[in-house]
Amino acid sequence: MKIIIALTGGIGSGKSIVSAMLRTMGYPVYDCDSKAKMVMDNSDDIKRELMHVFGRDAISVGGVINRQYLGNIVFNDATKLEQLNSIVHPAVRCDLQQWIGYNNVDRLFVETAILRSSGLGDIVGREWNVQAPLELRVNRVMKRNGMSREAVLARIQAQAYEMQTGQDTTVIINDGILAVLPQILDALSKI
Repeated sequence: MKIIIALTGGIGSGKSIVSAMLRTMGYPVYDCDSKAKMVMDNSDDIKRELMHVFGRDAISVGGVINRQYLGNIVFNDATKLEQLNSIVHPAVRCDLQQWIGYNNVDRLFVETAILRSSGLGDIVGREWNVQAPLELRVNRVMKRNGMSREAVLARIQAQAYEMQTGQDTTVIINDGILAVLPQILDALSKI
């Protein structure tokens, strides 16, 4: 039986570090962010829907999704974010289910910042929540993405609902002080 574990945590928490370590150990990890971009980029239906909901500027003349334009809209308007998610999440869910079916291993990981609102919570059986102090998260994202502090804080606020953890959630601290690998090994030993 396959055990599907969600790697959750807000933007800048360090989910990608945990994912990279798991991949190095040989575990398959489905990265929802990169897969969502791929699914969006390859779907004319999604592009048409984005233009319908967000206007012609959502898609460039060359047919490329204008992510900066969309981000400026959705991370400042919860209703618009919900509209974007309702367009993208069903396609990502379908892609994830196919990926799970193709992988013949007993432990699979799904990296996502938005487990609850994406509707993927019913696919996974366990959750590992990667956490880091707010200021460290803000600084990581500002450095990595070249975003302003205000833009990073808007994205963190947009994900606030997602940061609720359940009683059975394993917490992994990625604060730059506590070693992450021993926490991963300990969590793996409890599966």
